[in-house]
Amino acid sequence: MTEPREQLNRIEAKLDVLLEALAEDEMQEEPAFDLDGNAILGRERDQSAEL
Repeated sequence: MTEPREQLNRIEAKLDVLLEALAEDEMQEEPAFDLDGNAILGRERDQSAEL
């Protein structure tokens, strides 16, 4: 049977890999689209424009 410390080390290693993958995924943001299907290019909305 595996020692509890070895099990914890494996779990910790898997968590490290998971956190790294999630951090990379967060950096690769998908483009956003408005309700008309136009790409939103990361700019602020024109405050003078109607909603």
